[in-house]
Amino acid sequence: MDQSIKTLKKYKKQVGNALRYDYSNGFLEGINSLIKKIKNTAYGYTNWHNFINRIFLERVWFRVKNEKERA
Repeated sequence: MDQSIKTLKKYKKQVGNALRYDYSNGFLEGINSLIKKIKNTAYGYTNWHNFINRIFLERVWFRVKNEKERA
């Protein structure tokens, strides 16, 4: 418990900002993890344009999937 209180005091400004504002980097982190997954599964792409197109296709699929879950 003492360690938690120390950490809270250390990051008091950041915690206050997180509670005050609605901004989050969750979406960006999701896109970054998606790109990392594609890089791992697409190891061996010899054409850079195919790799970039794959990222865009996965991103569109990610967006459609999230819209379906919200509905």
